[in-house]
Amino acid sequence: MIRESRYFFFGDRKSTDMGIENVNTEGGLVEETFLATSSINETTIKGNDTPFYEGKKRDPKQFNLNFYIVDYWNDKRLADIKRWLDVDTYQPLSFSENLDIVYYAMPVDTNDLVHNASKEGYVRLTMRCDSPYAYSRSITTPLYDASKEDITIEINNKGECTIVPSFKIQKIGKGDVQIENLSNFSSPSKFVDLDDGEIIAVTGEKEIVDSSKYGDERYDNFNEEYLQLGYGMNRIRVTGRCKILFNYRFKYR
Repeated sequence: MIRESRYFFFGDRKSTDMGIENVNTEGGLVEETFLATSSINETTIKGNDTPFYEGKKRDPKQFNLNFYIVDYWNDKRLADIKRWLDVDTYQPLSFSENLDIVYYAMPVDTNDLVHNASKEGYVRLTMRCDSPYAYSRSITTPLYDASKEDITIEINNKGECTIVPSFKIQKIGKGDVQIENLSNFSSPSKFVDLDDGEIIAVTGEKEIVDSSKYGDERYDNFNEEYLQLGYGMNRIRVTGRCKILFNYRFKYR
């Protein structure tokens, strides 16, 4: 929970190391952002009062960040804080109540310094994220060995959303590799005619395929079905002689 946290990390720095602490500036019950705002894409046709639903658009998550400047402040302290927070790219942001959940955010819109004559006060910022979601820390599995027989791997998605993991295949002998999620009905990911010793790296969320021997010229050998992991336990069958590891982040609404 953001409001209940005493401190936070932004980028690679801890807020208390900067002499500031997270605060709730509102009395009474604490308010938190529950879901990112969203809208419905739909088309209305003349003569039909019921619009055609075309999907849902989720906006990047946005929330307020308020922090107290411990003790009095001067121009140098404020300059240090500004340099830390005024970034041009999204930075990891996590809060002390659960440091394993990470937002990727930067300050936008409203930002105010509220203080008294003794130079004591707090800052109010609006933080905008790069997506509607927060994420776990990156998780990398062990290197699984399917060089002698097919194997089945269990991956427990402890987040709140379906995720598209990345994975790396090291081919043993020339041939095909297939990766299938037995826990859902999606099509398997399949590579054909890989070379002995070739390493294929698949970046799931960005849909990038890279080969250690052929660079980005392996899409013709791939059926372009990217592995998906639904919420809960996923049983992944790996067919074809290879070694394989997975990398992923849980996703939270």
